[in-house]
Amino acid sequence: MGSLINRFDGDITRHIQSWPAWVHPIMGVASFIGEPLMVVSVAVSGFLVAKGRDNEPAALAFIVGLLAFIGNTILKQFLHRTRPDTLYVTAMRFKSYSFPSGHAFGSVVVFGLIAYLAARYWSPPWNWLTAVSIALLIILIGLSRVYLGAHFPSDVLGGWFLGSVVLFLIIKFILV
Repeated sequence: MGSLINRFDGDITRHIQSWPAWVHPIMGVASFIGEPLMVVSVAVSGFLVAKGRDNEPAALAFIVGLLAFIGNTILKQFLHRTRPDTLYVTAMRFKSYSFPSGHAFGSVVVFGLIAYLAARYWSPPWNWLTAVSIALLIILIGLSRVYLGAHFPSDVLGGWFLGSVVLFLIIKFILV
């Protein structure tokens, strides 16, 4: 099983990292948008907007999203998967483990929550344009982590999957 995952990670990484150089600034911006500080700031802002509009379920959803993000960080400590051996990882200011990707997880939960709320409360065409744009951003954030060499593709897929489960549970049990 390990060799299958290693082969998958290697093949996908080589493909993504072979993209043209003009993609690099786009990937840098996408990765920045998915930074934990950015995701937490967006979640806190979402909480404050929801509170200001007396939307208690949405406010609670953002709090649960933040708690889940912390849970993802704790999960990484238990799983201890090392990051790829790249210059990007060497230059990182702080060291953390690789699986599941926090950028991928956090972007699905927090930005996905915003996409869901936009789809639910905004009028067409802004509701679906916003939701589709955010979905593309979430994909770009995950791809950026592989492109830059911060994660293996399986880390990103794991983050997207776990984030999707958490988002589903938040929608199903809090935003009913």
